[in-house]
Amino acid sequence: MSDAASRMQTALDEYAENIQRFKRGEITPDQFRPLRLGMGVYAQLAHVKNMQRIKVPGGRMTAAQLDAVAEVTERWALGLAHITTRQDIQLHHLEIEETVELQRVLAKADVTTVGACADTVRNVTASHLAGVVEDEVFDVTPHAHAITQYFLFHPHNRKLPRKFKIGLSGSTRDHAQIMINDLGLLARVTDAGRGFAVYVAGGLGSTPEMAHLWRDFVPERDVLAACDAVIRVFWRDGERKNRKKARIKFLLRKLGEAEFMKRLDDELAKVKAEEGAKIEAELDRYLGEYPNEEAPSSVPGGEAIGDAAFARWKRTNTIAQTQPGYRVVTVKLPLGDITAEQMRRLAALARGHGNGEVRTTNTQNFVMRFVPEGNLVALHRALSQIGLAEPDAGHITDIVACPGADYCSLAITKSMGVGARVREHLSEGGNRAEADDLVQQIGAFEIKISGCPNSCGQHHVADIGMTGLMVKGKDGVERPHYSLRVGGGCGPDAKIGDRLDGRVPEEETPKVIAAIARHYVQERAEGESFREFVARKGAGDIGRIGFAAATDVI
Repeated sequence: MSDAASRMQTALDEYAENIQRFKRGEITPDQFRPLRLGMGVYAQLAHVKNMQRIKVPGGRMTAAQLDAVAEVTERWALGLAHITTRQDIQLHHLEIEETVELQRVLAKADVTTVGACADTVRNVTASHLAGVVEDEVFDVTPHAHAITQYFLFHPHNRKLPRKFKIGLSGSTRDHAQIMINDLGLLARVTDAGRGFAVYVAGGLGSTPEMAHLWRDFVPERDVLAACDAVIRVFWRDGERKNRKKARIKFLLRKLGEAEFMKRLDDELAKVKAEEGAKIEAELDRYLGEYPNEEAPSSVPGGEAIGDAAFARWKRTNTIAQTQPGYRVVTVKLPLGDITAEQMRRLAALARGHGNGEVRTTNTQNFVMRFVPEGNLVALHRALSQIGLAEPDAGHITDIVACPGADYCSLAITKSMGVGARVREHLSEGGNRAEADDLVQQIGAFEIKISGCPNSCGQHHVADIGMTGLMVKGKDGVERPHYSLRVGGGCGPDAKIGDRLDGRVPEEETPKVIAAIARHYVQERAEGESFREFVARKGAGDIGRIGFAAATDVI
């Protein structure tokens, strides 16, 4: 057994014993809480069931790993899994004892839950297009693996002031949303070779902050040392009394940017002086063990001619790779949900029509890479048979939503429910052809919904973002409402969306969003993005048009 496998087995054994200690009353609920969170287990709703979060570093999964997740989903999670905005997979309705065997099944497939929750380095995310599109500088997923392995059993991990999120992007389009991470790495190549620009102290929640540039270039050999330096400063200087102020962005605000960056510089110099050679050797080992992604044995190219439904799906759900003859295929998951049987069938399709792998995305979808052009018609037909061939990935009906009050004890509103309402209204409307035309005219567009201000649905960085809250009516009864933001996004010139002045009853939100979408299509300049449209028109104008479609805006 390898050292990593041995440590994982020890962690699982300790977790199983901690559950028994808790049941015997040897440790209190407060003492048990960080122990289960450290293994990715949240108490769900009224604390009678549990949620298991599964880490997917860089979003990359083999078909065998997807089969393992399908197995545990079917056995213990009522057959339904949920993809998150951190490229994780979440399972719900679990008994605490069931999570032990569930984690053991996953561990056999080299899938981990260690650090998926708690005050840890959470799942390390990466662009799902890394290495296969022209504007990617280089494939950053091996580095996501290296960072994951380095911090998995790091002495400071699980003992941080708060959670810590790391993302890596290979292009300025920033598919991994590095600007809203505690630590973001952007691939660069200079005369000094490969490396990364390093951004720090980003994050959303009730007081969002875009990340700040710390180093314009860190050589590839120093990337783990740079990450470690940031973690050490956070571990040493971060807030430990008030959890609401414990994210690293608050440390930057407290110290001021200049002093904060100086502490990072000093710590990096110290790390390199004391452990630089050792950390470089670890990086080499982790990068060396990372399996290269391989093209399938089938010959690329060929014809891909199908019916109108196929043509629309190919246009909206596939893109050409830099590797000739292959395409990336987005498997659109309505609101991030997928059944165990669909996962099992998708794993088989990845073997038969792709390269035996899938990747999760922070838009709550799956992608298949290295799909030969000639396999697309057959793949589309097979996806249709299992309900996974919905077109318009990345469009206005491809809505991102946190689990909301259906699952989460922190949520205020049922964000997935309202997301379904918006999808139905935009997809069907009163006239299906008219609705389809609107969706296709708008093009790429993001709606993101959070059931509370914590922003797990990333509502701050969407074309239209929705935040759930309860509002008391004249009759004294509290009912779910949503506040809206417009014009946010990541990528170049990342921006927090502008808040509209008003709160919309849950049942009215689909009409408001449809009105804003139609206003954009009718009034936009040629080639104007929605973010540019908001900047030109102003949030006040957009709110006036949108809220006119509702009858009870507060």
